[in-house]
Amino acid sequence: QLLFGTFPSTVIVETLFEDIAHFRFVYLLPLLFSFIYAMVHKILQKTSTEYIAIKQSSKKIVVVHHTVEALVLTSIFPVYTYNMIIANFQVHEEADEVLSTLSAIIKFSAAILLMYMMELASRFEEPRLIIIVHHFLTCFDGFLVIQFPTTVMVKTACIMIYFVTFEALTFVGLFMYRIFPGSKLTPKSIVAGMIIFGITRPLQLLWVGAAAFGSLNDEHIVKWQAIMQFCLCCIMTTIQLWTLKIHYSIWRRCIR
Repeated sequence: QLLFGTFPSTVIVETLFEDIAHFRFVYLLPLLFSFIYAMVHKILQKTSTEYIAIKQSSKKIVVVHHTVEALVLTSIFPVYTYNMIIANFQVHEEADEVLSTLSAIIKFSAAILLMYMMELASRFEEPRLIIIVHHFLTCFDGFLVIQFPTTVMVKTACIMIYFVTFEALTFVGLFMYRIFPGSKLTPKSIVAGMIIFGITRPLQLLWVGAAAFGSLNDEHIVKWQAIMQFCLCCIMTTIQLWTLKIHYSIWRRCIR
């Protein structure tokens, strides 16, 4: 049961970060995403008059990002959720079982972090500060996991990244806002995304808190890391809840 369990940092490093399979995956992932982003742009350019009508390249880039994020987060959500539940809440007899599940979780997390990095790199023309800060903090936390590969860092970071998948419907709504602005489903999808987004943020905070402090007296827990991760989660949750104002303003424009 990873939620309250721990491993020595040497086990984390040897099992999760020294496996050549992970480096192959990390290398192939950018190649895959570079193809996906290009294909999404081509498909929208050929099939959507609304997309063609967008004159600013920076806005087209945003639409492509929202489309890819909606597709990727929706597709990985079931398997990601299954692995998170198995790793965090099921009692395992062998450590290898939970480490194998954790390995799959880290791969899903890497895919989300890569999308964030690509968005940070491409939204330089009209950067939205709140998005830049949120994505940078998330990606930097991923770097901290590699720098300090302890159980508390790995499991709290994975929880925070996992909850990004609950934003899938939000990205569907943002996609529809640009591509299907007159559809009756557009404001409904935005509202549904806001509801799911709002409900899951406090759950994210509770889950990270349980993972960080549930085994605080364990010999393998580094207390300052647990406190840092919880504080970072509080900051991230505040930023995420603040973005609900943006989603609300978009919804208001849809129903006018």
